[in-house]
Amino acid sequence: MKVKLHAGVSTFVPKPQTPFQWVSVDTRESIIAKQDLLKRELKDRNIKLSWTEPNDTLLEAWLSRGDRRLAEVIYTAWKSGAKFDAWGDQMKYDVWMAAFEEHGLDPSFYTHRQRRTDEIFPWDHISAAVRKNFLFQDFRQSLEGKIRVDCRLNCFACGILPTFSNLRRENPGEVWKCPEVKSPARNNQASVISNQLPVVGD
Repeated sequence: MKVKLHAGVSTFVPKPQTPFQWVSVDTRESIIAKQDLLKRELKDRNIKLSWTEPNDTLLEAWLSRGDRRLAEVIYTAWKSGAKFDAWGDQMKYDVWMAAFEEHGLDPSFYTHRQRRTDEIFPWDHISAAVRKNFLFQDFRQSLEGKIRVDCRLNCFACGILPTFSNLRRENPGEVWKCPEVKSPARNNQASVISNQLPVVGD
């Protein structure tokens, strides 16, 4: 019996709060070239290849990497009929382009632009408990082809432990996969506050 393989290939969209948030998204031409390569090299009746359409990739990038100015673009596109874009036959790419133009924004600013190392991101005021500097260290290591060892074996002070120290102290156990909290407990009021993710500007 022959094995049949279904290979689903998604285009990489660097997401906020990850080490690759400094990376640009591939251009449409680059995406199509890579997909064409896979189609040529995987010509086998037992292999089914599926991929993400470039327009879907760009829309995903705008929505996940945009700033507050994109709110008006989204609202304008919605008013113009962009409502079920995840469905292939409902994708209205031209509507999105018109919305960007109406508000004087360049879509490539959010997708194809390499971010400066000192750039302040639209999502920097939202804390995921992991320090930005830690993410940048991971990014630099990826450029050198390096990875970190499992943090359960060696803590890299990413920021998670102090952020959730009181929560971890109140709910100890191996489920955290982290060293046990050794610092003294704070009073109840301080405990409640410290269990909330810090937001810059509060």
